[in-house]
Amino acid sequence: MNRVVTGYDEDGNPAIIHSGEPPTVIDAGRYRTTEVWASDRTPPAVTRSDLSARPWELEPAPGGACFRIVEIAPGDAAGGHAVAGDLDEQAEGFQEAHATQTLDYVAVLSGQVTLVVGDAEVTLGPGDCVVQQPGVPHDWLNRTSQRVVMAGVLISAR
Repeated sequence: MNRVVTGYDEDGNPAIIHSGEPPTVIDAGRYRTTEVWASDRTPPAVTRSDLSARPWELEPAPGGACFRIVEIAPGDAAGGHAVAGDLDEQAEGFQEAHATQTLDYVAVLSGQVTLVVGDAEVTLGPGDCVVQQPGVPHDWLNRTSQRVVMAGVLISAR
């Protein structure tokens, strides 16, 4: 993936300040998360600092936001998934029916994923979008044989 970040150079001229692979990619069982960009406050400041290179956390900093690409490998059984036992220390937080203190805007880019909220399920495909409100327990299941790719913006509710 080529990540391009615009901003200003040292002389204050508009510039491309970062171009290339994102610095943080977390592999956690069936989940692969690429941290595209992160901010630590709202409103965000134009900065040359790359907060996406910080140690990874499931939620953005209080008052901040992050932009991520999440891939889910195939293989979730109809009754749930087994990713929780496969997590590494960095990716703590990916669990079944997890809840975050974030407002999430999610778009499915490719594949098919099932969103589980309480007793309800909805199957989503390319172009489908989800607004995941803060504190609502939810889970993402890939019950197909194809990888799912989603883009998400998480905005801190803290």
